[in-house]
Amino acid sequence: MTGLFYNMELKYITQDNIDDAHVNITSAEMYKEFKEYNQKMLDMQKKRHRFLRDFWALWAMNLVLAPAILFVSYLGGFSPLLKVNGRLMWLCAVVVLLCEALLVYIVGIRKIYSFKAGLLITLIMIPASIFYICLAVANALVLYIMENIDSGIKNETGYPHFVQLSGSYKSIVKDGEVFGIEGENVYATGLKAENVVPEDPFAKYRIKPEDDMGMLADNDINNCKE
Repeated sequence: MTGLFYNMELKYITQDNIDDAHVNITSAEMYKEFKEYNQKMLDMQKKRHRFLRDFWALWAMNLVLAPAILFVSYLGGFSPLLKVNGRLMWLCAVVVLLCEALLVYIVGIRKIYSFKAGLLITLIMIPASIFYICLAVANALVLYIMENIDSGIKNETGYPHFVQLSGSYKSIVKDGEVFGIEGENVYATGLKAENVVPEDPFAKYRIKPEDDMGMLADNDINNCKE
């Protein structure tokens, strides 16, 4: 599979590799693409973490300020409705609760990070208290930042978790040179020896686990000595 990722052409990493979060590296070019891909994933993870920071800050802010504003407005008479009739306190509380539930549905469940929606929903609370204007502006600002971050990463490969790939090296190291193995073919990879985990040199002399728990066969050990 050949595809574009963040202005980087993927020649060796396939969708199956991305789904499995693993790739078998068999050449220097593949190793270079592997390193570049993981660096891009790391960059995307950092942006995603900033998004999640703002996401949870939004709910913490509403959890604290929404009831606090209503309570202070009731005590100080800053509510247009409560000024007329203090018994409307419960009605105002219901309006605030419904607006917050709508915000949770649109932003938290539907994943619509629209600052316009956040602003309009919070403005509905103003009859309960004129101070909800401040909360409306704050919600709109946070959602605007979240929307910008999400629009920049949502079309990228690996969204939303951006998992990095783990690499394995089907290769052998001899005299500081790295040789890849593919079927029965052996080829020079161009990789540096320190970047490669060599295969177990005794692997071919081991009995299969279903035969005898993977222990070395005596006759194979004798053959090795020869």
